Amino acid sequence: MRIGALAELAPAPGRVVVLRPTAECQAAADAAPISPGAPSFLQADHLNAYRAKVGSGGVHRAWTGTAGEFSVAFSAPAYVEALTTFVRRHEGLRTWFDLSGETPVRHLVPAEAIAFEAVEVEAPSDWSGGWQDLLVSLWDEQCRPDSWTPFLLGAIVREDGFSYFWGCDHAFTDGASQLMVPAELGAAYAAALGAPAQELPEADSFVAYAAGEQQLAAQCDAETPAVREWADIVSRHDGRLPRFPVSLGLAEGETAPVRIRRWTALEGEAVDALESLCRAAGGRFTSGVFALLAHAEQRLTGASDYLGITVLGTRSPQTTMSHGWFCNFAPVSMPLGETFAETVVGAEKAFGVARELARTPVHVPLGAMVAGGILAPTELASPQMVSYLDVRKFPGAGTTPFDTGLHFTGEGRTANASLWVNRFEDRFELATQSPDTEQGGRSVATFFAAVHDVLAGLGLSVRPVDAEAIIGTGHAGHDR
Repeated sequence: MRIGALAELAPAPGRVVVLRPTAECQAAADAAPISPGAPSFLQADHLNAYRAKVGSGGVHRAWTGTAGEFSVAFSAPAYVEALTTFVRRHEGLRTWFDLSGETPVRHLVPAEAIAFEAVEVEAPSDWSGGWQDLLVSLWDEQCRPDSWTPFLLGAIVREDGFSYFWGCDHAFTDGASQLMVPAELGAAYAAALGAPAQELPEADSFVAYAAGEQQLAAQCDAETPAVREWADIVSRHDGRLPRFPVSLGLAEGETAPVRIRRWTALEGEAVDALESLCRAAGGRFTSGVFALLAHAEQRLTGASDYLGITVLGTRSPQTTMSHGWFCNFAPVSMPLGETFAETVVGAEKAFGVARELARTPVHVPLGAMVAGGILAPTELASPQMVSYLDVRKFPGAGTTPFDTGLHFTGEGRTANASLWVNRFEDRFELATQSPDTEQGGRSVATFFAAVHDVLAGLGLSVRPVDAEAIIGTGHAGHDR
């Protein structure tokens, strides 16, 4: 599995088939009963952003997906059966929201009503210049939260196999959910063909998860320990949330089209060597990641302490393979040690605190800090986020759909350069969704170079940073 820009997919040409609801299914979806209760907090944020984007006449491109290869023959009936099985398992994928009023109203399509049909669409005459535009246009049309279906599965069919492509509106999925699509789709397709298939665990309700989140939030106030810890951390950092440590060249409130910039820092034995250093210091690879980012930031800003906001999974054993926003944000705050090893120890403690804080929906402490004057509302606009994933641990690793897969996001606009830090079977890499401007590229290249120097200072064999390739601008898929 790769994590990067859709342009990296580069599928071979073929017939293009998409799966759409049957007329009967669509009618049932349009008339789906109301599912009581509020959306999750992160869903609500997404729905508000969608309203604002549509209201301003902008292009909604907050979808995300995966694509890759199947090395077996394409069977339209089996593909339809696979998607039907997949969607029936997940309440989140059977959901749409009525946004005509002030409060979002969730509708839930009955599992027994789910049915799809395969429809061939016209392939571009110039494949190399048109495949990406076609897929983006299909997802732009389909992937929205206020109608069903908010996702689209398709296939590029050839004699020797086919490429799958899946996109889903972000209101109904997180990154971990997307990385599990190849395993679930692959297992369902194999079963539909009558072949041996991996048995998947049950997928518990996202609607119940959202309700539990609301109940927990209602029990919290400014004196709740998690809220006080958040407030202490932010107060120690002058009431500020993290920003990218190098200026991106944008004015306050300005955005630019997204460019995904990626750098493979370590490969092969060098990745294992970094883990050995972390464990020898008394930490894990995860704490080493944050120690690495902290020392890189110190090289650029001179800061003696570090504050990052990370994305943490909130899945239980019952929701291991459920689809939805099963994640939360939490601060990682620690002083830097004299050495990398010392900072790893501090990062290990800080990450433990972050895991505890992630039990409380982030909107609770953020709201309390704004109400208490600790945090200015403007700080909430576009804070710097860090996501770390060990992709080796996802179901489906080792299968063709997963190993040939690409996880991507729609490329809208951004004011920041949040980080995706990922460990794969054979490499360790950093990626950003950053402004597609020359200054944005130079800033990202500068930060990657600082990370490079920290790793090199540890005696590791580090891949060089190709600044020209990182700075390069302009490509398909932008929201202009």
